[in-house]
Amino acid sequence: MSTRQDYLTALGLLVSGTLPLGEAEKIAAINIAVYEHSKHRPRIVIEDESGAAAFDYAVTALAAWVDGFSVIKSIEYPVDDTDEEADVLQDDQWTLYKKPAGDFIRFLEDKPAATESFRVTYTAPHSCTDSACTVKAADEFAVQMLAAAHFCDMLATFYAQTQDSNIQADSVDHKSKGSEYASRAKTWRKKYFDHLGIAEGKTPAASVTLDGDLKGSWAGEKITHPKKYR
Repeated sequence: MSTRQDYLTALGLLVSGTLPLGEAEKIAAINIAVYEHSKHRPRIVIEDESGAAAFDYAVTALAAWVDGFSVIKSIEYPVDDTDEEADVLQDDQWTLYKKPAGDFIRFLEDKPAATESFRVTYTAPHSCTDSACTVKAADEFAVQMLAAAHFCDMLATFYAQTQDSNIQADSVDHKSKGSEYASRAKTWRKKYFDHLGIAEGKTPAASVTLDGDLKGSWAGEKITHPKKYR
């Protein structure tokens, strides 16, 4: 599993040379990139929670839950890992309920007993620390390129803000460097979105719906599902 140091090393290779910005700015660029990536491919977290013979359970009990970001994907109850099929609750069997104390998972039909547990699958932002980064291995290099894009943006801004109008040569040099880094930022960002297979500013489709009522290849009625019953 990669760590933040691995990302710093990659960033040093992607944006090399003697630079006016250092490690603090690189870490900031990595953090921005990791959070931006979280919006496109969030971390999927699965946690088991103990029942308490109650309908309501605070979402703050979920270790990685982030208010305003996290979304519950499914709730399994009761949890039985020996069963071949998971008992995933339907949408009308639970809801998120707001109280003055915050958001709660509310079971609408059952009260999980203290001897039972329920399994929550939800989304959370990725993180990248000195210990570990949660971005999937298949996406790591793309996220490092996105971090390089943000770092190049910082460099472009630095050179744009430090032009000395009294020294023409220096001013021209800074303007040239600012344009260069802005162009490199655009290149790295495009590579990131190419990896995801989406256009910048877009998010991947959450699901794909297929039309099951298509006509047969023979242009006639379906044998077991005729049109009059559809």
